[in-house]
Amino acid sequence: MTTPLDATARVALEFQAQQLRMIIERLSSVRELLPRAGIDWRGPAQELFDAGVLELHRDLTRARTLIETAEHRTTLALQQMGSYVG
Repeated sequence: MTTPLDATARVALEFQAQQLRMIIERLSSVRELLPRAGIDWRGPAQELFDAGVLELHRDLTRARTLIETAEHRTTLALQQMGSYVG
């Protein structure tokens, strides 16, 4: 039997999953805007620029991985709720 608390939790989880998917899409869009390493620089400036760009790519990848994990766990929670709640 579904209680008002169950329904509230389901709505909150569905909203959370939707928001996390939106963030994932935005992170994908941001990735496309990032510069590539090794362009328009020479010598020490190129090394520093490349290091910064690579770090930015790594940070974005890490952020996306964490958000994808949160979205996956939220979806699992919704599925588990569905199996317990009619």
